[in-house]
Amino acid sequence: MKALSRGLDVLDAFAERPRRHFAELAAATGIPRSSLYRFLALLESRGFLRQDPLTGEYTPGAVLYRLGSSGAWLGELRQAARAVMRTLVDKIGESVYLYVREGTARVCVEALEGTRGTIRHAIKSGSVFPLHAGASGKVILAFLPDDERAVLLARLPLPRLGPGAITRRAELRAAIERIRRQGWAYGEEELASGAWAVAVPILDRTKACVASLVVAGPMVRLERERLPEYARLLRAAVDTMTRGL
Repeated sequence: MKALSRGLDVLDAFAERPRRHFAELAAATGIPRSSLYRFLALLESRGFLRQDPLTGEYTPGAVLYRLGSSGAWLGELRQAARAVMRTLVDKIGESVYLYVREGTARVCVEALEGTRGTIRHAIKSGSVFPLHAGASGKVILAFLPDDERAVLLARLPLPRLGPGAITRRAELRAAIERIRRQGWAYGEEELASGAWAVAVPILDRTKACVASLVVAGPMVRLERERLPEYARLLRAAVDTMTRGL
């Protein structure tokens, strides 16, 4: 029972802060370092935690997100998001997603399929994608703290997932700067052919970007002139979701 209690102490340390270095966890839990290494390795191997290979920080893993136990603030955010996402689908007609950052990737924690037409954009809750490809990942990357963003832009692998994916660092840096200036991101066929997406950042209580809200649809229904409108609707939705959290 002592081992179980210590494992729960480790997970509980993420309730207030979703990103922790090893030294912070050791101080917060009081667990001897040799034992803490073993606990972290086990929790990471089972998907409860994830270690960022670039920064060394630990974050809640996909298992916790799927169980809805990713920390108090994110849990509250998910609850607040559902009604707001339904309103967005009703207004726009396309699919809406909530993503949270997981190290060098992001995981979809809420998904609501659109209502327009017979061809619809569909991603399942629990799906994981890299940060460099797709509007939702790029907008998270754009609004990370300066030092963390610089490290990721220098080291992130840039595989081509879709025909529109960015695979050159200079191009990615330029795209991130554009996103920072306009406050929202657009992606076209970056994860797969035939899809577009618009995303805005979601900041936590410390003003760190931990998530993004996204509207996505098929290219056959893309209305480019409406992209700024979608961004405005998404920003208003985020304001509603985070008010009082």
